[in-house]
Amino acid sequence: MNDLTISAEIVTGIDKIAKHFDLSVRELLENINQGKLIVINPEELEDLIDLQEAKEAENNPLNQERISWDIIKQNLEID
Repeated sequence: MNDLTISAEIVTGIDKIAKHFDLSVRELLENINQGKLIVINPEELEDLIDLQEAKEAENNPLNQERISWDIIKQNLEID
């Protein structure tokens, strides 16, 4: 196995994340390794949340009115 050298700043950051999840650093890294926790880009997370909200809105029985693309373009002043 190769040795890993990381800066004190990185150790502090990892420790802070572990504490956020009420885990030790070892438990945090084991959970990531086992696929129990994942690291995700915040922009990707935002996209996933937006998609989920769109699906929920589309499936909401109170939100069944459809608006034509022409009306949307007109409201957004798109030619």
